[in-house]
Amino acid sequence: MKVGYLGPEGTFSEEACKLYSKKVPGKLDLYPYATFHDLLVAVDKGKLAEAILPIENSIEGTIGLVSDMLVKDVNLLIKQEMVLPIYQYLIAPKGTQLSNVTDVMSHPQPLGQCTDFLRKHLPKAKLHLAYSTSDAAMKVAASLGGGGGSHGRVEGAVFAAIGNKSAAQYYGLKILANKINAKDNKTRFVVLAKKDSKRTGKDKTSIVFSIRRDRPGGLHDVLAVFAVRNINLTKIESRPSKKALGDYYFFADMEGHRNDKAIAEALSEIKQKTSFMKLLGSYRKA
Repeated sequence: MKVGYLGPEGTFSEEACKLYSKKVPGKLDLYPYATFHDLLVAVDKGKLAEAILPIENSIEGTIGLVSDMLVKDVNLLIKQEMVLPIYQYLIAPKGTQLSNVTDVMSHPQPLGQCTDFLRKHLPKAKLHLAYSTSDAAMKVAASLGGGGGSHGRVEGAVFAAIGNKSAAQYYGLKILANKINAKDNKTRFVVLAKKDSKRTGKDKTSIVFSIRRDRPGGLHDVLAVFAVRNINLTKIESRPSKKALGDYYFFADMEGHRNDKAIAEALSEIKQKTSFMKLLGSYRKA
């Protein structure tokens, strides 16, 4: 089975893939993709059977691009979730010293997760964005300590990357600092496919909806549908619809499966109370 993940090799997404492969029968062929967009479109068009990617971090919150694409750009469902503890490392070419680092590169999420460390130990370092932690490690390794940035070599700069141990080992880099991210840092990964999962009795269901118009009590009317049925919402979050200022989509996760009687009744009623509702999947909770 062809399964894609955010690459290149050495990312946390690849770690999630390896964990997932131990839980499913058969052999998985893993394919790294450079961007979330390309990865999701590949599954939507049938080039991949599934994709594994991060959707939420306990420190930095929801990964907006993934949520936004699930609403409008692809028709995919969550079939499983996994929660992984995340440990970030500052890594650089061998011979580099922490005190010499002038530039740090990583994905935006890890840079945010490591803000306290960077402020304390590298307050003057310039920050550079990469497609993934592994992409950052690959570019830093290619610089051979000579200052390889997102636009090539930078004269006089000493680059380090933020990533995991796998990236350091894969690209032959040295660990300058261990576990530099905030405590209790966890990332929720999801498996996306054309179909979600059967009922297990320990499930979650995810949806997205928008209310008919901006009015007092509009969101309350929707949430009351869950409350009267004693359905526990584990998450609710709003994101701009990008149609107009003040227009939002609401993402909600709830305990239970879409085939449970209470959940099925609630979703049916919500369709009538909202201008838009989309099922994002039912799956066994992590």
